[in-house]
Amino acid sequence: MFVLIRVKSFSQCHYSLSLYRFKAVEKDDLDVHAVDCITVMDDSNEARWRASLISVSSYYSQGCQGERTGFISANNIIRVRAGERVYKVTRSFVGNKEMGQITLKKDQTVVKKGEEVDGYLKVSTGQLGFFSANLLSEI
Repeated sequence: MFVLIRVKSFSQCHYSLSLYRFKAVEKDDLDVHAVDCITVMDDSNEARWRASLISVSSYYSQGCQGERTGFISANNIIRVRAGERVYKVTRSFVGNKEMGQITLKKDQTVVKKGEEVDGYLKVSTGQLGFFSANLLSEI
C-alpha cells in the first residue's frame, strides 16, 4: 500500500514581494507594506495587477491564495525565485551608470540576482544593476 503526501512549497506559487508601502485608494485596492509577501493572480493590465496578500499562517491553511485580495500598482512588485535573497538598503548610494551600478535610496528593497564582484552585488528592484554590498542588509 502506498500513501501519497502532497507537500506545499512557495516554489509552486508565483511568489513576489511588494517593494514599498502601497495605501489602498480604491475600495478594490490591496493595502500592502514594503516586503509583504504576495501572489500575483492577474497581470494582464500593465499598470494594476490583482494580487493576494500571503501570511505564513494563511499559506499553510489556504495555499497560495492569501487572506486579502485586491489590486496593486504593478511597479510595486518584484518576483523572488527559489534561492534568491532579499536585502534592504542601509544607506542611499548614487551609482555610476557607466560601470553598471544603480542608484538606490535608504530602505529600498532589492533582490540579489548574482554573486558579489569586487564588493558589489548584482541586484534588482525591477531595474538590474550593481550595488555596494556593504550598504545592504539581508532581510
